[in-house]
Amino acid sequence: MKNLLKGLRPIVPLGMMVALAGIFTYSVSADSTITIPVPQEIRDKQVTLSLRIPPNTEPLTRDQSRPKLNSKKSMIVWNSNPSPKLADNDEAHTIFNTFLQKGWVKTQTSRGIVRMRPMDKYYAIRLVQHISESVIEIAQAPNFGQIVKKCNLTTSDIEDLRRLIKRFEKDLIVFGTNTKKVDKDLLMLQEKFKTSRQGILKVLRVEGADDGATVIHLSVD
Repeated sequence: MKNLLKGLRPIVPLGMMVALAGIFTYSVSADSTITIPVPQEIRDKQVTLSLRIPPNTEPLTRDQSRPKLNSKKSMIVWNSNPSPKLADNDEAHTIFNTFLQKGWVKTQTSRGIVRMRPMDKYYAIRLVQHISESVIEIAQAPNFGQIVKKCNLTTSDIEDLRRLIKRFEKDLIVFGTNTKKVDKDLLMLQEKFKTSRQGILKVLRVEGADDGATVIHLSVD
């Protein structure tokens, strides 16, 4: 009898495992069935299998529908005007033409951009870079004091250029310009122009009067 019990000992756990698996498979739906492969050598070993069945054995239902977006803007940032243009009456055109006429637009490509209509905003930013670099070269000249006195630029021209740099500051930074340093250099030039040209009279225009006299319009820096 004892030998018979010893022979049944490895068979009983295996039978219980099969029975539990059958009960579990029966109690749940088909998509929740768990299949456990049993190796052949399991018959020679005693194996204990524990299964915990939760109170709610219903299969979980998941919403397979795609999420709905309230607005397309939540996915895409749409830029309807990726290449804005400057208006024809924009003051930037007047400032660019002033520097062009005074010879501070030094490349043929840049001169063509000054005459472009309509002008792309990003071309205008490149022009501001080009003109400011040309003007700042004055400060690097060995005979800086003499050049300032003979330079055809005025303090108003420098002020206009600084205003454009302030206007396009964010874009200039993206293009690699250190706007704070450029403005500091232009401000230094502006102050030099003021101190080196004090008391200098400039002829604005000459015109004739009705009585035959000549009228000379002057400005004092």
